[in-house]
Amino acid sequence: MRQTRRAGCPLLGHDRGGLESGESERDAAVRELWEETGIRVDPNDLRGPLASEFVEFAWALYDIEQHQSYYLVDVESTAVTFAHLEEVETATTLGYRWWSLDDLRDTTEHVLDNQREIIENSLADLI
Repeated sequence: MRQTRRAGCPLLGHDRGGLESGESERDAAVRELWEETGIRVDPNDLRGPLASEFVEFAWALYDIEQHQSYYLVDVESTAVTFAHLEEVETATTLGYRWWSLDDLRDTTEHVLDNQREIIENSLADLI
């Protein structure tokens, strides 16, 4: 999860972004994962969508309304780079961290909306 600052408050959130013209949801998920973490995966390796929702939020200078879908993917490397972030993303990103499910359950840090539930439900069959 990436830690960002929104309205002066640190929060934890997943990678997110929009579809580019002609792009499938799976291709967008793969592109966003690479842009926001430097991790490359094949679209065929994605599991899901595991959940979808419509959200509204303010971020940086933007009021955003978007449909978002959640995917799961196994990765070979967990090394993360922010080298491909846009300037506004770099300015609002505080860091990243890999979380165990127990850490995520126990944290007192702000986790976006229903992400904890989506993650738990998505991993239920794997643990």
